[in-house]
Amino acid sequence: MAGRGLLLLFLTIASLPTSAGTLAVDRQRAIDAFVQQFVDFAMFDGNIIVDIGGDVVYERSFGYAQVEQQVPNNAATRFHLASVSKTITDAAVARMLQGGVFALDAAIAPYLPGFPRADEITIEHLVKHTSGIPHTNRQPWGDGTQSLTIDEIVERLAELPLDFEPGTDEAYSNGGYAVLAKILELAGEGTLSEVLHATVFEPLGMNDSGHVTDVRTPVPKKATGYEPGLHPGERRHTRYYAIESRPGGGSLYSTTGDMLTFMRAVFRQDFVNAKLRGIVMGEDDSGYLSQGRSPGFVAKALYRPEDDVIVVSLSNSYAVPSDWAAAIADLATGKVEINPWPELKPDGRPIGTDDPRLGSYQSSYSDVPTVVSRDDAGNLVMGGTHDARNALIPLVGGDFLQPIYYQLCQQDKNTRIFTCTMLSGEERYTSTHTPLHD
Repeated sequence: MAGRGLLLLFLTIASLPTSAGTLAVDRQRAIDAFVQQFVDFAMFDGNIIVDIGGDVVYERSFGYAQVEQQVPNNAATRFHLASVSKTITDAAVARMLQGGVFALDAAIAPYLPGFPRADEITIEHLVKHTSGIPHTNRQPWGDGTQSLTIDEIVERLAELPLDFEPGTDEAYSNGGYAVLAKILELAGEGTLSEVLHATVFEPLGMNDSGHVTDVRTPVPKKATGYEPGLHPGERRHTRYYAIESRPGGGSLYSTTGDMLTFMRAVFRQDFVNAKLRGIVMGEDDSGYLSQGRSPGFVAKALYRPEDDVIVVSLSNSYAVPSDWAAAIADLATGKVEINPWPELKPDGRPIGTDDPRLGSYQSSYSDVPTVVSRDDAGNLVMGGTHDARNALIPLVGGDFLQPIYYQLCQQDKNTRIFTCTMLSGEERYTSTHTPLHD
């Protein structure tokens, strides 16, 4: 790969102060090697912390918080949490439930009497995504290009019909969390920031965490978000995204240290009692996993009780590492036999003009045809429009990598159909691309 040596130098791992002496050196190195290959492909920059049984056994920073100025990520770097924000909002709800501020089965009517079906929608419906309140991401005004206040969002949601009768179905809804955020404000008699600080941040000493009310206002020590670019190892800026339009559901920021404090308190110290961890937060016998992705950032927070391991991974890269936290937990605990991630070895040879991957395709994920083309430098690029184009990286052995989606793609030599699957082996996001013939 062109420039690979320079890239490796550019993205040298920065070690953090750590008490990792209890983790075998070979396991530390295995995690380092696993993560670094994705750093090299511009698929991960950020911080990772692993705790086993109350001891921090691994803590590292990778890449840059700000690429242009070469500001490295470090322990103090703050990251947008995307939907991991819901984890903290859920904990705030649970703390208020424990304090008797409201009840799970309480209707929202006393707080929002003018909201549709307010006498039927309950607090439990909101946290379980069973309220029927529409997902804001699917609204013309809800794509993150507009900066909206909580009140503005709730007012717009109140004008829409419910997607289904409260309690009769389940559908992921940032709209439901916007309504929940407003109820927290009303019940807690303060702004969302004030309520989160009073219920979660201050009791736990999470001094590097907060809620964003306007993404255009700089947050000290916060990383800039990126995504894989058009060339191997290249980073580019993502689109503008007003995270305040996801109040409570995607509007928070934190550090790995603060999030470790949070995970320890909730899952080991009963900051949230066991019953509410199950009902409100969704913990089950296998543990807990919260995942979030918004332009420029990916967050993961995992607790696995069988080996008492916590993994927090906060990244300022928009690639999608499915099962990422579990893979790191496996490496840290020695369960490498169930870690299915392949080793990625780039094939640095330029792409010829007769390469069989070049052409137009119909994707199983979209009605819009996509194009695999070759740029002037001989790299593969995929995407129908300039804004949607992303790199495809040939690998030794003939497969190729789609970094922005963490997918490994294989092409059938006879049909030219290629299939892309998650590197982790998860089948949920498998896509096929069928060639279109002129």
